[in-house]
Amino acid sequence: MERSILKKIRENLEERRARLGQGLRRLDLEQSELDRVDSQAEMVDIAQSLEQLGRNSSIQEQELRELQAIDRAMAKLATVNYGVCEDCDEPIPEKRLLAVPEARLCARCQSIWEREASRVRTAS
Repeated sequence: MERSILKKIRENLEERRARLGQGLRRLDLEQSELDRVDSQAEMVDIAQSLEQLGRNSSIQEQELRELQAIDRAMAKLATVNYGVCEDCDEPIPEKRLLAVPEARLCARCQSIWEREASRVRTAS
């Protein structure tokens, strides 16, 4: 893979990592504000705070998963394994890596994996 493309991918990952870090810090601040709900607050306020806590928790989990994927991709960038499908060992096209730099699977294997995951979810 060309050095310029790898540089572009690294910059993309670093930018997304910084943005996620800011988002997680913002959620932490919001979470601490919601944790301080006055015990004398009305039930509606408490219910709204709990609902917001749940939403924030879901967003935080999603952002942490994305951050882990970015960290994994950045670590792989330093090796010869970056850009190689973890399932079929075929090269992942540069176009896909530019769009989804943390991609671990080629589009074909990703599609198969998603179908299998969907099948497992519907069977449960």
